[in-house]
Amino acid sequence: MSENEGWCTIESDPGVFTELITKIGVKDIQVEELYTLDSSEYDRLKPVLGLIFLFKWEKEEENRTISDNENIFFANQVIQNACATQAILSVLLNSEGIELGEELSNFKSFVGDFPPMV
Repeated sequence: MSENEGWCTIESDPGVFTELITKIGVKDIQVEELYTLDSSEYDRLKPVLGLIFLFKWEKEEENRTISDNENIFFANQVIQNACATQAILSVLLNSEGIELGEELSNFKSFVGDFPPMV
């Protein structure tokens, strides 16, 4: 793959996201699609670990400050088409009380001290 091709895009589908999460070893997590942000939807799906919004991003010229909170996992996206994968990792690695599995636990430990902009 050439560096201009970016990441291999995954389909923005809850079933595909759930399969990816399962294949990397995370236990008992399922992705659901929401059609409304009404609180009744959150009640129906509890517990909700995070939300992934899908929309076209356009680069802004302003510089944004990244939180220096060391308890939040954040990785700066540096390759194209990795937004879904990064969103999934952000939700999983910032959630407490879930079984990440060996692979993702090792990853979290390995990158834990990396600065967010790496």
